[in-house]
Amino acid sequence: MAYLTTGLLLPFAALAEDAGNPEDLLRFRNGDSLHGSFLGLSGGDLRWRHAEARDTITLKTDKLRRLSFHGGRSRKNLRSPSYIQLTGGDRIPGTLISLDSEKLLMDTEFAGNVSIPREFISQISPRPHGGLIHYIGPFSADEWTVIDPPEKAEKDPKKENEPKKEDEPGEAPEPPWVFSGGAYYSNSQRPIAIDTKSTDQVRIRFTLAWRNRLNAAIAFHATMKQPEPPEKEDEDGEKEPKRIAKPEGAGSKGFAYTYGHSYVLTIYSNYAQIYRCDFNEEGEADMDRLSNSSANLRLEETGQAEFELRCDRLSGTIALFANGRFVSQWNDRQGYVGTGSHLAFASQNSAARLRISDVIVTAWNGMIDSAQSMETENRDVILLTNGTDRFSGELASLQDGRFVVKGTYAEMTVPQEEVQDIRLARAAQTGEDEEEASRQRVRLLLQPYGRLTLRPIEASSDRLRAHHPALGDLTLDLHYAGLMEFSFGSSVLDSWDDDY
Repeated sequence: MAYLTTGLLLPFAALAEDAGNPEDLLRFRNGDSLHGSFLGLSGGDLRWRHAEARDTITLKTDKLRRLSFHGGRSRKNLRSPSYIQLTGGDRIPGTLISLDSEKLLMDTEFAGNVSIPREFISQISPRPHGGLIHYIGPFSADEWTVIDPPEKAEKDPKKENEPKKEDEPGEAPEPPWVFSGGAYYSNSQRPIAIDTKSTDQVRIRFTLAWRNRLNAAIAFHATMKQPEPPEKEDEDGEKEPKRIAKPEGAGSKGFAYTYGHSYVLTIYSNYAQIYRCDFNEEGEADMDRLSNSSANLRLEETGQAEFELRCDRLSGTIALFANGRFVSQWNDRQGYVGTGSHLAFASQNSAARLRISDVIVTAWNGMIDSAQSMETENRDVILLTNGTDRFSGELASLQDGRFVVKGTYAEMTVPQEEVQDIRLARAAQTGEDEEEASRQRVRLLLQPYGRLTLRPIEASSDRLRAHHPALGDLTLDLHYAGLMEFSFGSSVLDSWDDDY
């Protein structure tokens, strides 16, 4: 289902339906876990209720790693697509009210009106996704489908009538993918897919984290089915049964049999490439690797990165960005073969693990460039929602829904609803002081895309009073929180939590 923004509001709440009332989950630093209900915290202690405990349990927060609310899903989802990116990496969702040379004022659903000093802001995004959103998530464990390999999906007529074997005693096998805390974690090389209902021109954003060496496959514009082979007649004129082509080994030809007509992006630590998946008249895979000048990446053996694909069926072009930087562009001169709308992810390394999160599929206007590639030291860069027009200068103010920008030759007034992103000059930005950073803090993740790193003061089961270095003292509604992290850092392993 597609969602169209109206003004600055997007019905994100309609994207995630209530699935019962899952318990909260505590994860400890030593790997232990405890289900139950969060009751609050104060003075470095967390209060917890467990079904088997008569009294409230009190736990020291310095022994905790993460608290997953409500099965890792927030009880409420944010509706406004607008957000502010801070220099420390926090993302504050809300509706913009005003801006001057000193501060920005915005209305948030989780904390009311907040005032943010301008020097803490690195990016302002009034309409970051443009107009049409095809998919945003994941929000629940049943949104995506695990894909069986073609040889397992086909039934053998000779074995259909054989008696089923009883399950052997022992531990249940690990599921191929686990949903936890707004992300999917891989346990195998089997793909996971969703129909995004995307159209000809689409932008696909996702955050990919990995353990061990990165070797991931991402299929897009996929049909998820191969064509029926033609019927043939034998010497007597009788029709022979259809024979479905089989994958030839574990190589790249298996992509076509798994994903159908599609493109498959393979990402490694140091480079990326794209396969064109087609079929000949006999129903056999016809695979080609699209050529390009260079698609070099510099990624760690274990790490995390934000990727973006921009795909245009009309022109046959595909562009890849990693962490906001242009990587490469491919042109399919044979004609765009991806006729479907499915998106799929898979790990190609049996020893590696993937985590997929923050997937956003939106309409795109066909422009390859972005405002981020034009970040400068001393000038603000403004990108309009048409994706074509951008200009630099000094962002002076926001008042009555209009941005005032002082350019080199003229002063411009731009309606807020026509601005996609504003990247502020790096020279005007600052970070939090070392004393504040050294204090005990928690990281609160709001669904679908908010993040706040703050020092807790006191909390009940529904409210948190805390201090943020940029926003000051806040009282937050925890109904919008999916996760609260007590132990976190720059390593992807610090936030890896697939055991729910």
